[in-house]
Amino acid sequence: MSLSFADTLYFKKENVLEIILCFHRSYKSLQKEIQICCEINNLTFNELIVILEIKKGFKKKIDIANKVFLKKQNLNLILKDLQKKNIIKLDNNILITKNGEELIEKTTNRINERIINIFKKTDPKNMPGFINIIESL
Repeated sequence: MSLSFADTLYFKKENVLEIILCFHRSYKSLQKEIQICCEINNLTFNELIVILEIKKGFKKKIDIANKVFLKKQNLNLILKDLQKKNIIKLDNNILITKNGEELIEKTTNRINERIINIFKKTDPKNMPGFINIIESL
């Protein structure tokens, strides 16, 4: 993540350290939460990323491979594993099964809860800085 001058306009000098620490905590916390979600659902990180890209609307292998920067043969292996786990269905387009939809919803809800908890612990006077950075991403 890179910050422009405009991103720092909302920061007060004494709040910069708290903002940096919060981003560090949130990154570590989210990374751990994603790892836990993958373990609970018997997924690899790449499988989770592919499922999320399919959920966003990418239905063709080449589009997914370009979006997540995977080699096509690796993507084929991931898709076969997801099909065996009854998470996706491979036809002309890639479709998410009902089981896959439930898995995505559980995972994203859990990660969203973690994000909300992190921001609840953040001092409200720092929120304009966070919002500005998030909007710039």
